[in-house]
Amino acid sequence: MHESEPNHLFLDREAIRDLSSLLREIPDIAADLEDSVTRRSRFGAPNSRLASRSGDQPLPFSPAAARARDHLHAVLVSWVRLVCEQRAVDYTGATSTADLARWLDHNLIALAMTEGVETAPSEIRAAIQSALQIICPATTQLTVTTEQLEAARRACLNVTGIATLAKELGEPFKTVTVRRIQTLRDAGRITPVPGPWAADWPEQYILGEVLEAHLAHPIRKRKAATRCEPHQPLLRVQEQAAG
Repeated sequence: MHESEPNHLFLDREAIRDLSSLLREIPDIAADLEDSVTRRSRFGAPNSRLASRSGDQPLPFSPAAARARDHLHAVLVSWVRLVCEQRAVDYTGATSTADLARWLDHNLIALAMTEGVETAPSEIRAAIQSALQIICPATTQLTVTTEQLEAARRACLNVTGIATLAKELGEPFKTVTVRRIQTLRDAGRITPVPGPWAADWPEQYILGEVLEAHLAHPIRKRKAATRCEPHQPLLRVQEQAAG
C-alpha cells in the first residue's frame, strides 16, 4: 500500500528525467505563446484589408493561442496544487506559466512522490504540443499558375501588405520586412508607384519590383534563434499546358 510508503516514487528515473526536460521547455514556449496571442507569429488567411489605410487595420488577437496559453497554465496549476496538498509544501513563487514550470522542475522529487503523477507527463506533453501547433503552425502549400504569379508580381501594395505576403512566401523573401523595404527605397532600388493617392494613404509599390530588388541588393546575414524549423518556399508554379 502506498499509504505505508510516503516517500514512494510513482515515476522511474527515466520518466523523471523526461518530465524535467518537458518542464524546462515551457518558459520559452510560454513567452512565444503570449506573443502569438497578441501578434500572431504567422499570418493565416489572406487579409482583404492589406491595402487599406494603416489606421483601419484590426487589432491582432488569436483566440486559439489564448486557449492554448490558458490550457497550459491550468495544467501546471493543477499539478502544483496537487503537490502542495499531498506533500505539505507551500507555494511562494510567482503565478506565471513559466514560474509554475520552474517550480515543478525544482520540486521534481516531490512531484514524483505525488499520487496520480503517472499521468503528468502525458498531460503536460499534450498541452505543450497544442501550444507548439499555434507557435509553429503547419504550412499550407500554395499552387498557382504562371499567369496568377505574373498578376501577383504586378500588384500594387503598401509596405505592410508586401511584408505580410513575403513572410508567407518563405525563403528567400521572409526577410522582406517594412524596414527592409525602406532600406531598398533609401538605396534607390525601388520607388513608389506614382499617385494620385489621398494625402494620408500609405505609398504603394509594385510587388515584383520589391522582391527583385531584395534579391539583387545585399543584406547582412544575422543568426536568429527560433523554435520553429525553417520552412522552405511553398509557392509551386503550375505550368500552363500549351494550347
